[in-house]
Amino acid sequence: MEEKRALLVMVKTNPHDHVMWRLRLRELSELARSAGYRVVGEVVQTRIKEAVNYVVGRGKLEELKALSRDKNVDVVIFYNVLSSKQKYNLERELRRRVIDRYELTLEIFEKAATDKLAKLQIELARIKKAFPYLKLQARLKYLREHPGFKSAGEYAYHNKITFLRRRMRKVIEEIERERFVRLKQLERRRELGIPVVCVVGYYNSGKTTLFNALTGLNKPVSNRPFTTLSSKYYVCGNPRASFFLVDTIGFVLDLDPRLISSFRINLDDMREADLLLLVVDVSESDELVELKISTSLKILRELVGVPEEKVMVVFNKCDLLPEEEVKRKL
Repeated sequence: MEEKRALLVMVKTNPHDHVMWRLRLRELSELARSAGYRVVGEVVQTRIKEAVNYVVGRGKLEELKALSRDKNVDVVIFYNVLSSKQKYNLERELRRRVIDRYELTLEIFEKAATDKLAKLQIELARIKKAFPYLKLQARLKYLREHPGFKSAGEYAYHNKITFLRRRMRKVIEEIERERFVRLKQLERRRELGIPVVCVVGYYNSGKTTLFNALTGLNKPVSNRPFTTLSSKYYVCGNPRASFFLVDTIGFVLDLDPRLISSFRINLDDMREADLLLLVVDVSESDELVELKISTSLKILRELVGVPEEKVMVVFNKCDLLPEEEVKRKL
């Protein structure tokens, strides 16, 4: 199957940022390739604020149109998270599929998902993101085609929205049932007095490799992001000194809160742990290591509700660097 051709776009709102935007764009490129796209170009615009209608300005929009035609682009991928209005306007102008990094991450999740719970959590995240866009799309399509109170267009519009709402409720109910079971399991572990250690960090930092090394298991490991979507559990140690080890979903730069909130069961594992091992790939650049540590701590503090005293930073992949370089980074 031929790879779809992708054009990457970023609107940089900090004119003084001369380093981090490059790292973010590089990560977007890696995610796009992991999702099966062939990156054929990159476009960056610096603006103090994103344009309300198209994210980019009018002149840059015309440049995107020409570039999309010349490079025969199938999909335009924005680093910026798009509003429903921006996505609709861009697809209408560019006549191409347009997605943002939230939707791109979900596509990778869907490729990696193997169990029912992971698929349900991904579906919930997708509905949450897609619902406002589909609502706007349906309203413009049906209400324009069939004006008038209680017309056929209005019925079609309400039927589509009602279906989406019902499906979202059903998915949430299924996840909550599974969450109830998991919380009961966490309670039983607490009653046993066995500590819980949770492995967290960015994708591709080597979390599952560490989990396998500590447990002797052989859970799937790959260079593709998000190999782990549902938490893995194992009892380590001996009868006199044992602990539960938990491997969890990986973080991604500028993680959208709506995305991680859909994975509530993973958050419960992090929140209930006695200790979190924040695994960091030390072989990456200083700027990226620092960014990933600071943003991971922010995610754990603000989205999960974990105090930093429960977090231990672990430098991984030290074998890829000279010993002196590791010491310097430490």
